[in-house]
Amino acid sequence: MTQENADIQPQAEPHIVKSHDIHIDADYADWIADIKSRYRSAQVKAAVKVNAEKLLFNWQLGRDLVQKKAEERWGAGVVEQVSLDLKREFPDADGFSTSNLWYMKKWYLFYADGDAEEKLQRAVGELQSSVNQAVIKKAF
Repeated sequence: MTQENADIQPQAEPHIVKSHDIHIDADYADWIADIKSRYRSAQVKAAVKVNAEKLLFNWQLGRDLVQKKAEERWGAGVVEQVSLDLKREFPDADGFSTSNLWYMKKWYLFYADGDAEEKLQRAVGELQSSVNQAVIKKAF
């Protein structure tokens, strides 16, 4: 067998576990394949939405640090304190290190202008739309 032929894998038959004495035909196998595909699609859409919400949260936290003039108001160590407080409240969450909070602030400052939040919302919408289109293309 050549390397070229070795890379080509035959299409695997759908794996269906029989738990009862039932008749499984092609329609059933197609239906199960469709359910699996829709579930995977829902997982991707959910992940995109979660990531979009996290991006929005990070943007807003950066905005808060800037607009509240946190360092002037509460002192030079306020970002470190916010990091400690968030890590203590959400021990399993990632992204609340001191350096990440500074990056959130810098990100906000870099992109901040009159309609920056609208641009962020639009970008998130475009991301969700492109994922939806990719999922639809894959389904057909």
